[in-house]
Amino acid sequence: YVRRLERSIRRSTYELDEDDDVSISMWVESHQSHVFFFEGFSDTDPFSLGIQTEWQLQQMIRFGNCRLLASDSRFGTNTLKYPIHSLVVFDSENKAIPVAWIIAPRFSSGDAYRWMRALCNRVHAKDPSWKVAGFIVDDPFADIIAIRDVFQCPVLFSFWRLRHAWHKNIIKRCRETKTRVEISRHLGQAVDKISRRQGTATLFDSFVEDFVGSPEFVEYFRSVWSPRIGAWTSALQSLPLASQETCAAMELYHYQLKCRLLNERDSEAYQRADWLVDKLGTKVHSYFWLDEYSGKDNFARYWKEEWVSGLTSFRKALSIPDSDVVISGMSAKITDECDGNEIHVVWNPGSQFGVCSCSWAEKGYICKHMIKLTQLCLGNRAARQSASLLQYYQTLIDLLRCPPHDSLFRDYAVSLAVSVEKQINALGYLQKSDANEGNLQKEIAFSEPTSGKSLDESDLLDKHEGHGEVATDLDGGLSKMPMSCLRVCSGNAEDIISGSEMEIGLSPGSTKAAAEDVTSTVQNGTDSANENCERGAKRLKIWAPENGVYE
Repeated sequence: YVRRLERSIRRSTYELDEDDDVSISMWVESHQSHVFFFEGFSDTDPFSLGIQTEWQLQQMIRFGNCRLLASDSRFGTNTLKYPIHSLVVFDSENKAIPVAWIIAPRFSSGDAYRWMRALCNRVHAKDPSWKVAGFIVDDPFADIIAIRDVFQCPVLFSFWRLRHAWHKNIIKRCRETKTRVEISRHLGQAVDKISRRQGTATLFDSFVEDFVGSPEFVEYFRSVWSPRIGAWTSALQSLPLASQETCAAMELYHYQLKCRLLNERDSEAYQRADWLVDKLGTKVHSYFWLDEYSGKDNFARYWKEEWVSGLTSFRKALSIPDSDVVISGMSAKITDECDGNEIHVVWNPGSQFGVCSCSWAEKGYICKHMIKLTQLCLGNRAARQSASLLQYYQTLIDLLRCPPHDSLFRDYAVSLAVSVEKQINALGYLQKSDANEGNLQKEIAFSEPTSGKSLDESDLLDKHEGHGEVATDLDGGLSKMPMSCLRVCSGNAEDIISGSEMEIGLSPGSTKAAAEDVTSTVQNGTDSANENCERGAKRLKIWAPENGVYE
């Protein structure tokens, strides 16, 4: 198969006709198996092309069924003739794999619905039982209604694009480290407060006034982000937030696509759509296929920088020993054993808007050093929990008020809860184990939890007997809730109280989208249990300390 790919690449030519529009039509005619949606140029409808190879379809079915589908919506907006909209799934290492590319001059609501419906129909033709667990968007203007209608799943929001753009321009437009740190800290606090519904878009107006001494970045912020900040604020408040690991995976994919696509010596090629579709369908597709191939290291060309595909920053952070981290006030030093014991300094530790001295962070990406500090801070009970995790808890609390009363549906919820508990415990065990153990995740995927009490039907159905209540200090007061309610999302009460292990364990394979769907089925108590849970839920508020470390 690899040899066939090589021959296909060598024989391919993109300029089938001098007219770009004609050339695109000719390419579509000769690559029908790669096209799932096409609308040609006309006076009324814009050009739109959806590309999906047979291998991409297989990956979408394999890694997308009952898991997450994510969108990288605006690649190449300032470079290419037409931007690329990528749909990705997450493999066994939680790296993003592109399963479809959509090329169009603009993405209106009607256009999005048509190609999403065509893509979903293509998948169901191969596997009628295929169903996605959640859809992650990175654009506040995405057609949420169309996504829910087509894929029949919850929609989450990832602000990785916002953070990446801000951080990259902070590095570019602010020379002093102190200024970079202060701007990043204020932007991070604004996003955090908005996500917790403790602030509005006016926080950014105050930010602009506070940093008039950095005119270059402030002017960039005013011209580019002020007109659209209202839409981003609305998305941060109305949609559940994706985890930090998802953001790291999307950043790595974005970087890989940039290296593998935008490496032409003649930049004029970027202004031809036929070049774009040809390279995506041949070379770029081959790069990502080879990433999943076990014998990839035997190919000399894979040793080049644009071919190499390592772990995400989140996975790399797991290999950093706690002993290599020294936190001092608002900064931290991390010894990087993989980089000749070089010491990197991180400011604003525990925040996604941190500033690090490493080369990956200098490019605007969230690095393994920032993530490591986030993991350490989440392990501290005095630290402030992330907005994403708090949204998860609030969803569980709200669902306690409306348990299902149908017996068959309750039985199904019990079996589903058992399965999810095992997955969460397995993921928590993975984070604590040695990251260098090669196939650890595969080994624990089908094993029993190593710790914590197993969840069985009696745990969920004995609420009315009042067994095992736990008291927790919630916002200054005590609230009693049945232990069985707390076991819904973890094997023991300690995990619920601290929350650190769950946040670190969140991954694209088991995110809040799945949790929302699962927890809506596990509320199976009797009427008397519902009364107790509701009384506890009314007193249960977001219990993070007012002061502490921001993620």
